[in-house]
Amino acid sequence: MQGDSALGRALAVVRDLRQRCPWDGAQTPATLRPYLVEEVLELDQALRRDDPVEMRDELGDLLLHLAFQIVIAEERAQFDAEGVTHALETKMRRRHPHLFGGGEKPGSWELGKREG
Repeated sequence: MQGDSALGRALAVVRDLRQRCPWDGAQTPATLRPYLVEEVLELDQALRRDDPVEMRDELGDLLLHLAFQIVIAEERAQFDAEGVTHALETKMRRRHPHLFGGGEKPGSWELGKREG
């Protein structure tokens, strides 16, 4: 995923950071994990406060971490952004057959979630 999409730009930033910054270049999924968890908790607090500016900023921090994980996986030839997006699309189509496959609408989103 390249180009002017939001995710494409985030991936480009992380690729640049990993090439030009020793700290960013040395990170692994494991070393980034504590920061990822911290950002999710900060987003949770912003959501609880219903603060749109804080939510935007924390979502940006979370997007950075998602981009980091994708770029590292690309470097390791494990998967890429297209694979992540394809898996998301497949899951949403499976969970929403009433929208994509003519099936019946599930009782709740959580019901569909349990199916994987």
